Amino acid sequence: MKTAGGGRTTRTLYCTYCSAGKQKTRAPMSALRRYVSPRIRAVHRMSRGAGAPFAILSGKFGLLGPYEKIPCYDHLLKAGEVAALLPRVTGYLDRKGIRAVRFFHEPLSSNRRLKPYLDAITRSCRLAGVRLILSEYAPDHAGGGARPLYEKRETRDAKWH
Repeated sequence: MKTAGGGRTTRTLYCTYCSAGKQKTRAPMSALRRYVSPRIRAVHRMSRGAGAPFAILSGKFGLLGPYEKIPCYDHLLKAGEVAALLPRVTGYLDRKGIRAVRFFHEPLSSNRRLKPYLDAITRSCRLAGVRLILSEYAPDHAGGGARPLYEKRETRDAKWH
């Protein structure tokens, strides 16, 4: 979204990465239905509660709105593929007028396969001039949702090991 002065409005995108668990139906279906993940559903609920837009970072398609239809696929983002994904992600951020991304993720220490996804969102936000808030979360079993454990504001020098 552009304002009358040409600048972006303040919009924070709630975002998380895709999941290996997927509905196996061949016909295209919405990203929210395709991915079988309590984490994705919890972040979507939090975005709705905050009145914020929501997207899923796919290693194959880039950022997907919850109702974008996608086919069944199986692809884990690899480090060598991150650079090719950046134009799709930055393009989405620009088209949607996003000023900040709140990215929800599991601890990197418990899932090393997240590193390329964290690199992709970090690099994309830098390129697009978008603020990044990293929110590590844990399931909130009592409420069926998720609760942030901590938030880290991404800095220019942040690196994922």
